[in-house]
Amino acid sequence: MGFADTERNRAAVHEAGHALLASYRGLAVAIIELHRNDGEGTMRLREPPSELDRVWVLYGGPFAEKVVFRTWGPTVTPPELDELLVAHGLCHQMGITNTIEIRDQVESYLRDQQVRLELVAARLLETGAVQGAELDELLREALQLSPT
Repeated sequence: MGFADTERNRAAVHEAGHALLASYRGLAVAIIELHRNDGEGTMRLREPPSELDRVWVLYGGPFAEKVVFRTWGPTVTPPELDELLVAHGLCHQMGITNTIEIRDQVESYLRDQQVRLELVAARLLETGAVQGAELDELLREALQLSPT
């Protein structure tokens, strides 16, 4: 599919990454959406995740950008909002000192599911928001397209 490296495209891929990891972890996504012009988005779950699921979902956004654009996002984020730092901190709070294994699993999953990731991101760019049921349907459709 391929995406130009723009703020809006990065935001769509980022939010799609959160949604894919949430779905993979068995969490129900209520909505993913892009904000109008600020290159930002949000993903909301129907129920609060466990701490470990939250780590996976937090890693999903930045690693989705890395998978699709082959680089980390260029934006500077305050440490309290940086998803990689927050996830890393949660791991240490839970007693997980080696976060590399989780990060590698997240990145590997997103690489394996890149067709699905890009399909969800493309729909998000097209519509601005994808609700839970539509997202579930997109994931089923994408599964049929996926080479895995």
